[in-house]
Amino acid sequence: MRIVRSLRLASLLALAAPVALTVAACDHVERTNVDPARELWATAGDAIRTRTTELRTRQQALAGRIGALEVPDGTEDARLAATITELQGQVGALDQACTAVEGSLRQVTADVEFALSKPNKIAAKQVVDTGLASFGAAADEAKRALDAVTPQVATAEALVQRLLDGIAAEVKRLGDLATSGGTADFSDIDFRVGTAELDFSHPASKATLERLVNFARACDQLRFNLTGHTSREGAPAVNKALSLARAEAVKGYLVSAGIDAVKIGKTDGLGSAQTMVDEPEPGSPAEAAMAPDELDNRRRKNRRVTVQVTAPCTTPVATPPTAPPPPAADAIPPGAPRGNLPPAVERTGNAQPTNPARPVRGTNP
Repeated sequence: MRIVRSLRLASLLALAAPVALTVAACDHVERTNVDPARELWATAGDAIRTRTTELRTRQQALAGRIGALEVPDGTEDARLAATITELQGQVGALDQACTAVEGSLRQVTADVEFALSKPNKIAAKQVVDTGLASFGAAADEAKRALDAVTPQVATAEALVQRLLDGIAAEVKRLGDLATSGGTADFSDIDFRVGTAELDFSHPASKATLERLVNFARACDQLRFNLTGHTSREGAPAVNKALSLARAEAVKGYLVSAGIDAVKIGKTDGLGSAQTMVDEPEPGSPAEAAMAPDELDNRRRKNRRVTVQVTAPCTTPVATPPTAPPPPAADAIPPGAPRGNLPPAVERTGNAQPTNPARPVRGTNP
């Protein structure tokens, strides 16, 4: 029995040997066909190319936004101007960071393609891993630079929009003043210290005067007065004369810009008799206790010109009466004189003017 069993076992082993050899051979072929470097690069290569494009697109968008930043005409903002200057200085660095990413992509691609052309698949996998790590470092550096600049650009854009909104509000205020009447103060018109000479060192001064010119052109029937005011510095009598001279200076600017002097009813000067905001008496303890910037801001607001509309654009304009048309010929009794009728009517008895007069139109209200 033992001999029979041994023979059967030997037979089974003999049959199993070819099968084992076949399986081993197939496994060897399958492992030989595995190429981890090529498989990794097939997906990672596309990913880093996409990331390179995204970084460059973002950089170009930021550069465009930075290039569009500027302090609006007629305004000034030291913080905004400094931010714009700083951002403009970073445009080149952002471009260089993205250029480094693009260079890394080209280098990694060349290295991997060369490694994949060689039979050593383990070495090729190491090249892919090293290249992806190198590219990742460059891409992360570019992203950090872009992330740092993005909120600065947004802040600058918000400051620009705030100034633009202020301009729009001022234009609306003047438009409402022209159409509805009322009184408005303008403290952005600057004068040289102690004089009635206009000072254009601040852009807002010129811009305010130009907006007043446009206000005065709103309609023909607009009429208004100008009143000058000063801060509480100086003698009251001197301030009163100075405020009148400054109101006259504003009138002179408007007239020189083509505004009819008839529109400006009168000019007046009140000195510091009607301050717009509280201002401490010069030399007083309250003045000494106030912060210099706050004191200067209050005095600047009190140095102003007031526009008082006496006839807004809604004032009706009297239309001159028109002469009544001549009566029709058939309405004239027989024998009545026809001396005022056109020759054609005299001959035919029918008024048939060849060039009738256009209807008279009044000024827009």
